[in-house]
Amino acid sequence: MAIDIIRILAFIFIVLLHTVNIQYGVNIWILLYGIISIGVNLFIMVSGYLLLDKSEKMSVFFKKRIKGIFPLFIFFNVVYIFVNKVKIMPVLQGKEIVAPHFWYIYMILGLYFITPWLQKVLKFAKKETFIILILWFLCSILNPHLIKFDLPRIPFSHFPITEFIGYYILGYYIKVDRNKIKKVPFSIIIIIYLIGFFISAISTKYVLLKTGNRISDFFDKNSLGTFFMTVSFFTFFIKFDFKNRNEIVKIIANSTYFAFLVHLLVLKIVTKISDEMIFKSFSTVIISILLGIVYEIFVKKFFAKLKL
Repeated sequence: MAIDIIRILAFIFIVLLHTVNIQYGVNIWILLYGIISIGVNLFIMVSGYLLLDKSEKMSVFFKKRIKGIFPLFIFFNVVYIFVNKVKIMPVLQGKEIVAPHFWYIYMILGLYFITPWLQKVLKFAKKETFIILILWFLCSILNPHLIKFDLPRIPFSHFPITEFIGYYILGYYIKVDRNKIKKVPFSIIIIIYLIGFFISAISTKYVLLKTGNRISDFFDKNSLGTFFMTVSFFTFFIKFDFKNRNEIVKIIANSTYFAFLVHLLVLKIVTKISDEMIFKSFSTVIISILLGIVYEIFVKKFFAKLKL
């Protein structure tokens, strides 16, 4: 059930990334933005946690992913084309995406394409792959932070490691080593999370005071502080030893894919009612999840009976 809870919270964080603003002051924005900046990373780690320790035939793996992702994704592409009045040809040519949050689907599909290879690599070369993970951290997480402050940086800063593959593999390592992780005190995990938060918050505040510019770079998905927050947040919930999977939590968690795809449509409608941050944030989260639940309970089951 821990993974279900993480998926739900990750979805909420992603929605809030699209609704949080400086309406209540910069300090509140920094506080909220710091907390919610880990949403995408959590989703990627969940995928790595669930997929990378399996041994499936490549055909079986791709069949499951295609069936789980493409029908809804294609449907919402059509919906957003009409709603956002997007020209079809640039989309078909790969020059444009119909909705800004769809970049995540293309990214996760890229990770899925290399998953059968990664499953075999991690099975027989776990220790060797950890070296790649360290290189990813140095190049994609630490280096950008050092560069921002004009500090000495790792010389191989353009080492060709995919931006998000590290979080994907980290999900795997946390799963296979979860018995060791469960021995780590909660206090240590919380301290690591707070260190990550303050790295991002203080860095953002420093740049704001020095230059007058409010930037979100230090809360970026691959920022140093966000890295520490992501990993500690994920391990915090993994440490809980849930005996059974709660059915309500399971349904909500399963609804998050539909909710993710639809949430910008919901936000567009909600904003017409009120642009107040708290109202539009909670309304978008709740309505999107409710629509996802309706899809899971009724629509999906209906098509399952038709064997579509």
